[in-house]
Amino acid sequence: MTRRFLPVIASCTAALLAAGCSSRAPQPAAAAPTVTVTQTITPTPTPTPTPTPVAGRTSATPTPAVSSAPAPAPARAPQGSVALTEWHDGDATNKCVNVMTVYENRSDTAVISITQKFQTLYTPRHADGEYPDEVDGPVKMLTQDAGIAPYGTRTLYWQVCAPELASKQNPVPPDGTDSFMSEIGAQPRATAWDWAQ
Repeated sequence: MTRRFLPVIASCTAALLAAGCSSRAPQPAAAAPTVTVTQTITPTPTPTPTPTPVAGRTSATPTPAVSSAPAPAPARAPQGSVALTEWHDGDATNKCVNVMTVYENRSDTAVISITQKFQTLYTPRHADGEYPDEVDGPVKMLTQDAGIAPYGTRTLYWQVCAPELASKQNPVPPDGTDSFMSEIGAQPRATAWDWAQ
């Protein structure tokens, strides 16, 4: 029985080979289609931070960078004051008067200069035997070096002149009587000073 089927298998095999084995033989798998993936990336804008307003700034000028060097220590403010403790009118004419002043430095810091304001005074023109009161003339402000040590005192001498007052006074009497009424005076008013550095 085995022999009867062998020619059939052989003829079938030959027929398949002639047909190219197209219908029964397994076919190679078709190549997988190429898939191209295109990805579009849309950049997300980064928000710009809104600058915080600075109080009190009115200029658009950029602030310079701060130096890394340490800031100098602020100068210590002097403690105390200067007082005018005494003053006297001296020699005088109808234009100028010499004034002596005494200052006391009531501070721990030396004083390098004094600025003194003086109110000038004069006797206006008058008849013989009359004695009118003095009236105010112009205010004069003078400055000079003082050099007053801490807690020290210093006497300064000033010559206060107001030549514009000469024509407003009586001339000096020939006999010199009441000659003081033809002289100007000066009274100290405000005092200012400069501290040594």
